[in-house]
Amino acid sequence: MKKFILKLNFLYFFYKVLKIFRNSKKNVHLAEFGEDIFVRRFFKKFKKGFYVDVGAYHPIKGSLTYDLYKSNWSGINIDLSKISIDLFKFSRPKDINLRAAITDFNGKTFYYENSPINQQNSLKENNSAKKIEIDCFKLNTILENYEIKTIDYLNIDVEENDFKVISTFDFKKFNPSLVSIEFNDYEFNNLINSEINILMEKNNYKLISKFGVTCFYTQKENLKKIQNIMNIQ
Repeated sequence: MKKFILKLNFLYFFYKVLKIFRNSKKNVHLAEFGEDIFVRRFFKKFKKGFYVDVGAYHPIKGSLTYDLYKSNWSGINIDLSKISIDLFKFSRPKDINLRAAITDFNGKTFYYENSPINQQNSLKENNSAKKIEIDCFKLNTILENYEIKTIDYLNIDVEENDFKVISTFDFKKFNPSLVSIEFNDYEFNNLINSEINILMEKNNYKLISKFGVTCFYTQKENLKKIQNIMNIQ
């Protein structure tokens, strides 16, 4: 049919107009570097699924899981900020929304608050920020408490505490198809030799992309079909 259209000048004119119109639409993104576009593409064939967002910050602004939520997914959102979690409870009632710190032990710890809702709030000591006590958990503990069996997408953005989150995480048990994790360094060799990348490799995950400071990993067995997964058709 396309070959027939291209041969006729009259139809070819409208074909060109249509192609320009269809491809001039902006691809909207919420995340700082457009990472949510990559997430949408990766999971485009999933009619529903389950995500875990550690350091969730905001239910819409900068969110890598908001589009999934709108597509009938559900999950667990975790953040240090009470206001952040109140926003999630208001706008994502199907999700489990928890105020807690995720690290490598269960108990109590302190976080450092720059403001009540702020992406820079962190477990990293900061003498210029307000020191606040908070309950902390291993990620496994949270998942077991809620009887979660498997995860499709795991996102971790916890301001330099990311390695501690994955250091005790049971990859074999929960087996996420896609993992995104922050690495605040633009030197590629530093990333490859980082404790995060080494641990991901040991757990049979391979780095497949990096957007700004966000690294994406998938299971090594997915590498053979990644082109089909990410195909735009």
